[in-house]
Amino acid sequence: MTISLRSLAIGSSALVALSLTGTAAALSAKTATAADTAAIASQAHFHPFTIVSPDFREDTFLPVSAEFGGPGSAGSGCSGKNLAPALHWYNVPAGTRSFAFTITDVDAPVADGFHHWIVYNIPRKVTTLHGHGSNPFGEGTNDYGTVGYGGPCPPPDSQVHHYVFTVYALSVSRIAGTHITFGKLITEISPHVAGAASTIGKFRLPLGS
Repeated sequence: MTISLRSLAIGSSALVALSLTGTAAALSAKTATAADTAAIASQAHFHPFTIVSPDFREDTFLPVSAEFGGPGSAGSGCSGKNLAPALHWYNVPAGTRSFAFTITDVDAPVADGFHHWIVYNIPRKVTTLHGHGSNPFGEGTNDYGTVGYGGPCPPPDSQVHHYVFTVYALSVSRIAGTHITFGKLITEISPHVAGAASTIGKFRLPLGS
């Protein structure tokens, strides 16, 4: 699945990041693979690497257990288990000192998409983010206004939403801030990104539609 990408320039540094404006049309119009991310990262002089999940395959549906639920879900229309998929990554750039990670629904009808999980200060030696259980790393404030993982909860109109899971390899060991937002994370990591990798999962409601 092709994702429209943009370069976010801060000073003399550039970060290959998701262009979340108007991507719904691009997603429905094009077919792509993870190779697209690698190609664009390479063009931008970043080192592409690989991210996979044992809980879903690229461009397939996320597990039902990922649906939003629990604290903060009252009135959302969703009452799922709120269990994040696990992620593994490998072939990371030399010189990587830490990782950051995000999940964004690029089809959400809001500017820049809807951000479901922000994780940072993941040490270099860690190459797995365990979805089911406590997360010992820094977690940001998602767009539900809660800290940590908030699962998919698209409108119950049977429309497929696409969730982009991105891990960033950073040349610094720590990002300052507590429970920071997606925007703050991107601002903080932009000068320090050595590589990035993405995979995409889908979700729709009602389940089974």
